[in-house]
Amino acid sequence: MFGIYLHFPFCIRRCKYCDFITYAGKDELMADYAASLISELRIQRRQLPSLPSQVDTVFFGGGTPSLMRSDWVESVLNCIRGEFGLAPDTEITLEANPGTLSPALTNKLREAGVNRLSIGVQSFFERDLDLLGRIHNRSQAIEAIQTAREAGFCNLSLDLMFGIPGQSLADWQANLEQALALNVDHLSLYSLILEPGTQLFNDVRDGKLEVASEELGADMYELALDTLAAEGYGHYEISNWSRGEEFEARHNKIYWKNQPYLGVGAGAHSCINDLRVANTASIEQYIERLLKASPQNASAFPAAVETIELDAYTEQQETMMMGMRLTREGVLESAFQERFGVSIYQVFPNELKRITARGLAKWRDFPDGPHLVLTRRGILLGNQVFQEFV
Repeated sequence: MFGIYLHFPFCIRRCKYCDFITYAGKDELMADYAASLISELRIQRRQLPSLPSQVDTVFFGGGTPSLMRSDWVESVLNCIRGEFGLAPDTEITLEANPGTLSPALTNKLREAGVNRLSIGVQSFFERDLDLLGRIHNRSQAIEAIQTAREAGFCNLSLDLMFGIPGQSLADWQANLEQALALNVDHLSLYSLILEPGTQLFNDVRDGKLEVASEELGADMYELALDTLAAEGYGHYEISNWSRGEEFEARHNKIYWKNQPYLGVGAGAHSCINDLRVANTASIEQYIERLLKASPQNASAFPAAVETIELDAYTEQQETMMMGMRLTREGVLESAFQERFGVSIYQVFPNELKRITARGLAKWRDFPDGPHLVLTRRGILLGNQVFQEFV
């Protein structure tokens, strides 16, 4: 599997909890930025001849990619199709804020080639949305999902957040029930993380808000586990559920399986050819660098500010740490052996003993061989497993 991630760092307003590479008030740079994405793609195709012959997944992330004009999205996809080639069943995802999705835009995005929308709802409670600094309201969230269905989207994902200050267990249950009533295909459920430098972090630090307790957060997560299982949603990754394997987020599984991907845009990261590359986070600097570069003589990563060579052991660690997040399939021993020429038992004997002895993980037999997977206890204490491979 090979994917391309495209970062669109523009927002109408920065959310109070956000520490991503996003900017508000820079709309005048959008057109040049969209052109620069295409320039970077063309350079990478020419300067990285060993890239796979086709792309399996494309992901427009942000920021707020639903602020992109549909013709920009179409131009980017046409570039990828012409330069890289798209697999017949390519998953093409675009993250969307409900406050920016009109029926006209949703239809145009579908016509442009997007076949999966990831809609950042976060909550169906107005109080929560206001506290988080979201630009949409409850009715817009519901309308966005219904509009996407009417536009022909057969693969819809919805993001919800738990552990919001003031959120009760009953509130969280109501959020889950509303999401289920909308019959979405995929759910991503995240615990609110207070990041230093964000407004929400400062509000909690200054005593204006009280953070949810760890016990309440754990109860909310377990409620989601049980509620979604009862409704037939498969829990395939720590924070993700789907109505079937065909709706699992294929692009994100590239990350979780530590497979190659290109990151395009300001602040984007690539992991390819044993390299991890980070682009400049500045929109202005990104555009400037791409204006000066040409496909014939530019470096493979013209906007890079950091390049790290990955040794075999680091890749083995990351393969285990990320792969163990996959709660349904975990890490396949034979795939690890084929990739690295050594078994998991040889590389991580002590780590395996510790996590299996504590009942955090176990070996399960699949048709293709044994997989190391988390137990329910391991799912609830996942960080203790992941830290073993850091």
